[in-house]
Amino acid sequence: MRLVLWCRGQLRWMSVRRSLPVPPTDVDPPKHLSAGLSELFLETRHLRAELVRARAMLTVVEVVDPDAPLGQIRDRRYRRALMESWSFVNAWLRTVDALGTGDAMILERKHIGQDRVSALRESLRDKWRAAAQSRALDPVALDDLTAVKAALEQLERELVVIERGLAREGEHPYRERYVDAEALAAMGC
Repeated sequence: MRLVLWCRGQLRWMSVRRSLPVPPTDVDPPKHLSAGLSELFLETRHLRAELVRARAMLTVVEVVDPDAPLGQIRDRRYRRALMESWSFVNAWLRTVDALGTGDAMILERKHIGQDRVSALRESLRDKWRAAAQSRALDPVALDDLTAVKAALEQLERELVVIERGLAREGEHPYRERYVDAEALAAMGC
């Protein structure tokens, strides 16, 4: 029975492998961003790439695992993708927390924040905890894998919005060009 399910998974893999999501290419941050926002831009792009890789890995698990037609999976790649995604999201949130006050005020003024990303991370907490406490071949419900994939896709959409917001944050035409972000924060701008 497992051999038949394994063969079915391999055939499905051949039909799905070309439709897997592709990570975004590396780009340089826009020149108008401060050092802190440039780092945030790069971290956002890196996190997006890692989330796309995790979603692709989860798709592979969903298609290839012989237990998937039975409503569960046992593949270690599910746990690995979930744990790595959790770590990358936490690192991104630490980067946002480490921003200077001027950069944080710019993000706040543009309504770019970490609230939605934090909420989506919290939606993964139960699945992350279950994966962290489970043994290697414990079965995981296929619905959990689907929920994790959906949450990672939503996280990626939020990161695209943040990235676009950072790319649009340019110099103000009426603002003095040589005033730094800290001075603007002190003035209340």
